[in-house]
Amino acid sequence: MTQEQLTHEHNPVSTLIEITKQLTSVLNEEMECLKSKRPSEIKDLQERKNILTASYYKEMNTIKSNGGLASAGNGEIVRTLKKVSRFFQETLERHTRYIKAKKELTENMIKEISEEISKKNGTNTKYGRNAKMANNSVASRTTTMAINQTV
Repeated sequence: MTQEQLTHEHNPVSTLIEITKQLTSVLNEEMECLKSKRPSEIKDLQERKNILTASYYKEMNTIKSNGGLASAGNGEIVRTLKKVSRFFQETLERHTRYIKAKKELTENMIKEISEEISKKNGTNTKYGRNAKMANNSVASRTTTMAINQTV
């Protein structure tokens, strides 16, 4: 291995480029799991994503403490980092929008289901004026009556 290859391999910018590519891949895998209705598989990616995220911040701090991108090396490696980072940011934004949309969809679905169940069961529980639960169901408005059958 040449000195240039060794320097390239141990260069924090090169490491950051690889980590960023891997993080982008994990985000795409997560979105694919959700699109193909396999959300349980996301937990398998979580540990890898956490390790990559920690490594990402470590390399960013290393670069920062070594003088930033100006001391990172030739212009080509910096251009590559910027290109990979831009793609990562786009993927991260897509991922965030997708997760928010899925969350909103799920919350609305749960809300609709609970409202339908409440209608079906005749319960409509809300907070009253005194901050206590006010139950407006038919059962709560019915009074009990005892009939004395002794004549």
